[in-house]
Amino acid sequence: MKLSVIVPVYNKAPFIRECFESIFSQSYADFELIAVDDKSTDNSLEVLRTLRDERLRIVPLEKNLGPAGAAQRAIDLAQGEYILRVDADDINLPDRFARQVAFMDANPDIGASGGHLQLFGGETGLWKFPLSRDDCRAELLFGNPVVQGASILRASVLRSKGLRFEDHWPRIGEDWIFWARMAPHAEFGNVDHALIMYRRGEQNSMHGQDHTVYRAVIVREVFRMLGIPLTEEQCALHLVGLRSFQHPPDTSVLLAFRDWLDTLRSMNAQRQLFPAEAFERRLQRAWDQLFFALPRFGMAPAMAHYRLSRVRDRSRLVYLAKYTLNRWLGRTAKR
Repeated sequence: MKLSVIVPVYNKAPFIRECFESIFSQSYADFELIAVDDKSTDNSLEVLRTLRDERLRIVPLEKNLGPAGAAQRAIDLAQGEYILRVDADDINLPDRFARQVAFMDANPDIGASGGHLQLFGGETGLWKFPLSRDDCRAELLFGNPVVQGASILRASVLRSKGLRFEDHWPRIGEDWIFWARMAPHAEFGNVDHALIMYRRGEQNSMHGQDHTVYRAVIVREVFRMLGIPLTEEQCALHLVGLRSFQHPPDTSVLLAFRDWLDTLRSMNAQRQLFPAEAFERRLQRAWDQLFFALPRFGMAPAMAHYRLSRVRDRSRLVYLAKYTLNRWLGRTAKR
């Protein structure tokens, strides 16, 4: 079998029919479909059992394992050359499966790939992900090189290298940890197309979560898997690059973060874990993007960042002025 489609399900009853209809109606139709219900407390399992398609296999778990454990149970059952992940509250665009199978066939060195997300629901827009192998690898220290809900994995890499999701992994961010585990064994890539409609709202696993707390856990584990030493102080600085702040940032924090980027740059020059040019671009982007997270703490940290930047883009001063004015008026400025 060429393709196994896996769908971990936990309390997604209102969205299941729409999601699975987008699977059943794919232009690429030759696949097996494995839905694992992770001991849902709503009627997700009952809704799954009303679906009628000979390709569908429903696996109810006896206890709740979390997203990592549920996904791994589905992977263990998959028979396909490729394993394609679907999240039960998203909608797959009609040619998603065909695009991804063709991309993996054409790139045998790639172990996992994905594409862009079309947002809908509580937020609209397009989330883009890096395309080249180098840019995907350079992303590993700062986030997901491939988005899990639009991912396809090469089963032979998982089986031959014993790559698995662990039940004890965090219930948020387990995908980032998995990509770090996979990184020594395969390349990543993405197609330059939106593959799914990604539903934004209260049902998202990150909704209402303290990003700083859960990201700290993930960052420590990702660095450990990549063999990069990380102190607690360095972890806090890395979180600054993810726009997660343990304390309101000031000039000293910005200076320390800039030094931390220099430390990562030197580390990579010695160990060559990431392609040099792509990694340099990613470090610069971490610095540049930080500016837009600072105005909510007042003008001082944003202006400090501006003065510390090698390239001073005056459009950022315009953004800061608009943000500050809107804040005074009780409105939220948009970037």
